[in-house]
Parts: sequence; structure tokens; C-alpha cells
Amino acid sequence: MPIISIRGQQDTGKTALMTGFIIQILAIGQYRADGYRPDDVYVNFKLNIPGTHSLTNQEMRKFLLDMVKKGFKHKIIGITEADRVFPARFWQNREQSEALIGLWQDMKLFNIIFWDSHIGTSVDVMLRETRQVGMIPKYDKKNDCINFVILNGLYRRKIRRTLFNVSKTVFPFYDRWEVID
Repeated sequence: MPIISIRGQQDTGKTALMTGFIIQILAIGQYRADGYRPDDVYVNFKLNIPGTHSLTNQEMRKFLLDMVKKGFKHKIIGITEADRVFPARFWQNREQSEALIGLWQDMKLFNIIFWDSHIGTSVDVMLRETRQVGMIPKYDKKNDCINFVILNGLYRRKIRRTLFNVSKTVFPFYDRWEVID
């Protein structure tokens, strides 16, 4: 399972794109015995899907630290404003480093991990290095869509895609104006 970063400037649809992917993964999961269910989802924002878990930033750091130690498997993890959860200025923090080292266990644990942040170096370098797939979104309000580029580091491919009808299929599931602590 990949570790996916979504990077962009403010108001380009980073968290909306993450939410759209989570919704799609859950939609596919309802038809598969091994699919992901809402109670497999852990995010650090209010996701309006019954059964999902909304954690604070502090709880998210603890959850990721425990993920490997306790063997949390088959989870979808969404970290918005990742620079607030794992800031670059605290890279020397032992607890932060231990939590991030565990992300590389994503394949063994069948976890899908999304994180978003602004373009730049504001997130911990260890988190930046975990990225296997990168996405760069651009919200198009007029056409109600998010055009995005997928930079697949695993297969060295660049793909352009679009998420349509964002106001109807994504925005009702989270508050895009929520302040992340």
C-alpha cells in the first residue's frame, strides 16, 4: 500500500483530494471481502462518514507510534496539515522520529497513508522521504473539479487526472474551513 503526499499552495484542494480518495476506497471496499470499511479510517480532521475516527494531532502522533508496536493493520490514515503534526523544526524530537520510522511498515501492515501539506520544507524530512506517490492538486471552482498530477515514484510515471463534482461528492464529507490544532 502506498504512502501518498498531496502538496500544494493554500486553497488548491489538498484535503478535498485526500477525502475524495478515502471516499472512493471505501466505496470499492463495500464490494470486497478484504475491502476497507469506515472504522478502518483514522484522520486528524472531522470526516463526516459514520464510523471513521477523527483524532487530534497529538492523538495522531501517538496512533502512528503505536501502529507498528501494536501491529495496527488494514487502516487508511489521513493527515491533513502534516506540517502541524510533524513540523520540520522538531526533527530531532525522538518521539516524532519514532512515529515516522513506523510509516515504512505500510506494506506489511496493509495500510494506506495520505498526508498533505503546503509546498516547501515545512514537514519533517523523514515524512517527506516516506512518500512513494506524490500528488499536486489544483481546484477549479468554475468547473467544480480538482485537476491533479500524480507523480508515481514507485513506477516513475507522471499521470494527470481529475476529480469531478467536488461540491457534491467531497465537500459534504468534511469542513474545509476547520482549523487543525
